[in-house]
Amino acid sequence: MKKHSYLFLMSIFLISFSCTEDDVVTGEDGILNYTIPIVPVTSDYVVGAQYSTFGRRSTVPEEPSIGIYNGNVGDSLVYRQHVTQAQTAGIDFFIFRYRSANNQNQNNADTRFINDLQATSNAQDVNFALSYNFGNMGLNNNNRIEDRGLVQRFIDDFKLMIPYFDQPNYMKIDDKNIVYLYNSHNLHANDNAALYQQMRAELLDLGVELYLIGMQNEWSPTLRFDFRFVNGVDAVTHNTYATINVNANDRIVNFYKFVDIAWEYHRSTWLNYNIEYIPTISPSINLKIINSGSNIHVFEKNESWFRGFSNLARRVSGASKIVLVDSFNDWNRGTQLESADTYGEDFLQILKEEFKVN
Repeated sequence: MKKHSYLFLMSIFLISFSCTEDDVVTGEDGILNYTIPIVPVTSDYVVGAQYSTFGRRSTVPEEPSIGIYNGNVGDSLVYRQHVTQAQTAGIDFFIFRYRSANNQNQNNADTRFINDLQATSNAQDVNFALSYNFGNMGLNNNNRIEDRGLVQRFIDDFKLMIPYFDQPNYMKIDDKNIVYLYNSHNLHANDNAALYQQMRAELLDLGVELYLIGMQNEWSPTLRFDFRFVNGVDAVTHNTYATINVNANDRIVNFYKFVDIAWEYHRSTWLNYNIEYIPTISPSINLKIINSGSNIHVFEKNESWFRGFSNLARRVSGASKIVLVDSFNDWNRGTQLESADTYGEDFLQILKEEFKVN
């Protein structure tokens, strides 16, 4: 059955790569010929939002309602207003970047940024979690973490997080500290399960339990990376499925159907491994802000589109009812929810309506 499910999803992917604008798969064709049910909001979902550090591009078309700010600085005046906006949106926790101390300067910069934000007067009004980024370890299939002698560095990075775990507004699920694992499909190891289990054991000796959310690229099949996650993480998510090549016309035209089918496949497959699937959504995306020649389709801000995307997330949300948003304030990629001069607080309000009872 698992093999058939995999082949079924792969057939969808192959269709999407083979289609041109003249032979787009339509809603009347085969597996796409169904109506996606609307899942009502009968109880609150747990909503986390990526909180970005960035240098604002001059090509960003909107301006934050609070005025243009330096996204690389932990400004308490800015964050105070962001916390208020998070409450408006029903955001339960922000996710902050935390790079490995394998590069001490990067780790120091992230620590300083987080500490500055958490010193803000109303910081306790919204929870936070860390997004662990091991990219500076330089891992690849020919340079695995064991070969580079970085296993203990990996474990010690989590020990460095303990002061954050001890803060009253650190985000927990069932008393376990949430840690998001950025690009964890690229954690090249001889035995990923053993690596995670060793790390968890050393943390447990210190009285710390973790809820690990592994992340993989958008539109990638589960079984390609199962060895990276099984017996290692508690949940898996993808980068936002709003990232679609402009030539994948079928995915663009039938966005909800393709995402719905793919996410249900992931949800059911990971459940077989006792791993929860957590959907990640975006209110929009525009990578032409970063690169005018980008081949990624632009989804402009649109209330109906975002509500439809949110409904797909509710359909696959697991036992913890966690939904992630990319992002709160990534203006350079056009994925921000943050209030703007052009659309006000519209998308903050929509997020709350889509995932909170009141």
